[in-house]
Amino acid sequence: MRPRFVLPAAFSVAAILLLVSCNRGDLPGKKQLESEQVQASPVAPVVSSKVVEELPEAAVSPLTVEQRLEDFDYMWKIIEENYPFLEVNKRLYGEDWLANKEEYRNKVAAVKTDDEFFRRMRFVLSGLNNGHTNFLSKEEYPWFLESYIRAGLGSEPWVNVFQQSNVLVRYNQKPLTEQQQSPKESNNNVNSGETGSKTGMTSGNVKKVIIEPDQIAYLGTRSFAGNLMEMDSSEIRDFLIEVKDYKTLILDIRGNGGGNSSYWRNNMVPLLINKPITYNTYSLYRGGDYSEAFMQARRLSEGLLPIANIKDEQMPNIPPEATTMFRNYNKNVDIVTPYQSVGFKGEIYLLVDSSVYSSAEGFAAFAKGTGFAMVVGGKTGGDGLGTDPLVAALPNSGYVFRFSLQMGLNSDGSCNEEVKTVPDVEVDPDTSKPLLDQPAIKKVLELAASQ
Repeated sequence: MRPRFVLPAAFSVAAILLLVSCNRGDLPGKKQLESEQVQASPVAPVVSSKVVEELPEAAVSPLTVEQRLEDFDYMWKIIEENYPFLEVNKRLYGEDWLANKEEYRNKVAAVKTDDEFFRRMRFVLSGLNNGHTNFLSKEEYPWFLESYIRAGLGSEPWVNVFQQSNVLVRYNQKPLTEQQQSPKESNNNVNSGETGSKTGMTSGNVKKVIIEPDQIAYLGTRSFAGNLMEMDSSEIRDFLIEVKDYKTLILDIRGNGGGNSSYWRNNMVPLLINKPITYNTYSLYRGGDYSEAFMQARRLSEGLLPIANIKDEQMPNIPPEATTMFRNYNKNVDIVTPYQSVGFKGEIYLLVDSSVYSSAEGFAAFAKGTGFAMVVGGKTGGDGLGTDPLVAALPNSGYVFRFSLQMGLNSDGSCNEEVKTVPDVEVDPDTSKPLLDQPAIKKVLELAASQ
């Protein structure tokens, strides 16, 4: 029987992970990105709010070759000095991104239009093979901006990038100061301050199944999006109360590309565990100048240790570049305590696959690292330990890109983006068949029967 633990209701700002995320499985391939047919990056979930307001389509002066190359050089310098996974990219994909600079730069110089420039720059970043590192399309701009506004205190540098004058022109938006509604009013229109149980509404994000009465229950969540947390919380809690005396609970996050780690930290785990646990992870930082304002805003600069000290942590699987490419690190200690626990005492199984990414990956890493659940399915997507990707705006074009800030290490020192989460029990995670015919579900039922 796997040990059972408890999770707290509140966490440090540094531990609240990846407010907005991207499913690695949804990213276009490099060939597709370079194709003239590609118009935009994958579109984020639609938010029915008016935090930003589009202007009538405005004419933007075409960029010169010199301006495009200046933008390329600006992006390159930021990535070169701040991005944490350059060596991981070599090991996983055999791609030495920095060595391709002149090839990429020549391709950027050869484009004829701003749209071609955007697609080419997307292609360049795709060489990093990271789901948090990409350019944002016009369709994505409102959703990302609203997500950072919702985050509130500590997210000012992110919002400021989105509100730069050249960004507003490029993405055809009005500044927040000219909006008829304030962000607070707009946010209230989205949630109305009411939970799902009060309104009788459900988001459709949660799937609940009683597989065997009084014995086996199933709870699936397709997304950890921050705007779903409040509505889903009562639905999840009511179900967990209903099945609190069951012997087996299956939590299914297959296909979940993440969102906000507070979703699982507040809505799920604290209700299911019963005693404290300490969970240690580590965050490594390159120390580039661009990241400083973001780190200060999130108070990540507090408690930074010189990278030379990391040898004292006695971690056997630390990446070889940790002490050569990085300047500082944090040791993140979560003291996990229960909150409104339903008193569940049975076995928990967590189903995962390669699309589990970002804050969903954080849940998988937590579950395996602490023994909260037995992890079943396929290897996950990674990059689940840390905080929001940083954002930057190109100085001439105003196009916005984002990128991972830190290298998150599991408690044994392994890089989460590199090793991801390998399930305790590996089995085909396919979800195309009816629930009870899926290999992962069959495996859990087999494991539950053997307890």
